[in-house]
Amino acid sequence: MTARRFADGKQRVRIVDVAALAGVSITTVSHALSGRRPVSERTREKVQRAIEELSYRPNEAARSLRGQPTTTVAVIVPDITNPFYPQLARGMQDVLSPKGYQALICSSDAEPVSRREIVEQMLARRVDGICISGYYDDHTDAEPAVDAGVPVVLFGHRAPYPGISTVTTDDVGAGRLATEHLLSRGRERIAFISGPSSTGPSDVGPPADRVAGYRAALAAAGIRIDDELVVHGAISREGGAAGMDRLLALDRPPQAVVCTNDFVAIGAMQEALDRGLDVPGDVALIGFDDIDAAALVRPGLTTMAVAIRRQGQAAAQLILDRIADPDQPPQATLFGTDLVQRQST
Repeated sequence: MTARRFADGKQRVRIVDVAALAGVSITTVSHALSGRRPVSERTREKVQRAIEELSYRPNEAARSLRGQPTTTVAVIVPDITNPFYPQLARGMQDVLSPKGYQALICSSDAEPVSRREIVEQMLARRVDGICISGYYDDHTDAEPAVDAGVPVVLFGHRAPYPGISTVTTDDVGAGRLATEHLLSRGRERIAFISGPSSTGPSDVGPPADRVAGYRAALAAAGIRIDDELVVHGAISREGGAAGMDRLLALDRPPQAVVCTNDFVAIGAMQEALDRGLDVPGDVALIGFDDIDAAALVRPGLTTMAVAIRRQGQAAAQLILDRIADPDQPPQATLFGTDLVQRQST
């Protein structure tokens, strides 16, 4: 592992770099720096040599904030108005409350800079753990917490990261199953309304993984993949409506649409209905998550059910386990999905 290099050519040495060079865990480095737990003299010397070799500068501000436990866990989500995240928080509280902990919910608007600021604010509040929900490949916003020895769980990201536990869904498999369901209903020209993108299908996170599953299902069925059928936009009802508007403007509109979540699917459905189309007669729709609204809209929305509350419970338990045993290695927990068929397909 090497130090992180920035566009200006400068490098920032991280605690994970020190741990890798010293051949110890991130937690051990944290203990060697803080003195909160005993570390052998030999190990301390290895850590010190790595620090000197890399010219590592510990995040003194973050480390100095660690004090008495506050029995509080911060939950940082992209958008508190999305019904997915209150269910996640509810699941976390199921596990935290019996142990005397409370969840503090923060909305980051899916901005990395905002996430890092919130992490630092939560460290200032001396929270005992942090769960960050979102999908991205740059985890520097979590580094102050890792540096301070605070347990961190990433929710919605499948790639393990040094010092951080993860809880996520098999999104590639879910995207494949959703597309196979539409194929089984006789639809072949199938579109996908995904999340925001600057680089296209190579983006990271659940939306990109679900698109990968969609593409895999089409390829397995021998159907040519038409890139114009994959559109990107905001993960919201408005984003779903805009995506459907673009798809319906094509010379050959799709017969069915996979949407990256139920919020997007509901917006896409409303756009289709407002245009006088029949759902599923003219266009079938399927979403992801199985939020409560999926069963309430008409026609009812077919969706890939995600065990949101159980995933929240798993995330909370991972944090409590790390609080109880800071030397416990990070864990990666993967959940499957189930097809819930309703009238939209």
